[in-house]
Amino acid sequence: MRRILVLRSGGSDLPPEASGPDVALLTTHEVLPVPAGIAETLAFDARGARLVVSSKVTVEMLDPLFFEREFIEVLAVGEESARELRRAGARDVVVPGSPGAAGVLHLLRESPGGLSGLRILWPRGSDADAGPLEELSSLGALVTAPVVYEKRLRPAWSLSSSERELLSAFRGGGFGAVAVGSVAALEVFLSWLGDPAPEALPPVRWGVLGPETARAVSVRGIGAPAVPGRARFADLIDLLRKEPARTP
Repeated sequence: MRRILVLRSGGSDLPPEASGPDVALLTTHEVLPVPAGIAETLAFDARGARLVVSSKVTVEMLDPLFFEREFIEVLAVGEESARELRRAGARDVVVPGSPGAAGVLHLLRESPGGLSGLRILWPRGSDADAGPLEELSSLGALVTAPVVYEKRLRPAWSLSSSERELLSAFRGGGFGAVAVGSVAALEVFLSWLGDPAPEALPPVRWGVLGPETARAVSVRGIGAPAVPGRARFADLIDLLRKEPARTP
């Protein structure tokens, strides 16, 4: 049975459908609420506006009653975020056909009447890419993007003995695949390993949740990672279970 190491930059445990005896989880960051950003989000007037949610953590940071407000539309960048939104009480959650921020941008560009004057609330983490927000603003949208949580990387000395054992197992070739939740998670993981050259890494199959992360991983010389059709850890784990491992 091939073992899969999951790198996640904060948030709760993996959903049951993405877990199993062949899956091990390493959390690379601590997640801390940002009270000022949460307050700004909760004070936002939902009337005539669209809400974009790009992570499960965003949902966890906000009062569930917030998601019952009457936004024109609620967009989720992936299936996991959409599921959490529905659990919190959001209605008519839309998941774009393409995963990630690129899918959200494409869908919003198709809005009737265009983007000019369109009010968008996009609560986010401190490490979120500002590119999509800047693009929406350049097209005339009125974007409010409060930072509702901060991710703080975990130094290597803070790892537990069981987490250190996972690192040792990876170095020794004990995993056949690695599922990367974000570029931030990958960077911290590599720093724990001493920032080795790509060719010094064990021959594993890498996988990521979306095309933006895939491009960022490829730039680091690791290769073209596997990307599931939907931005869900369950789909990524399933894909990595089926694909062959990379050979040296």
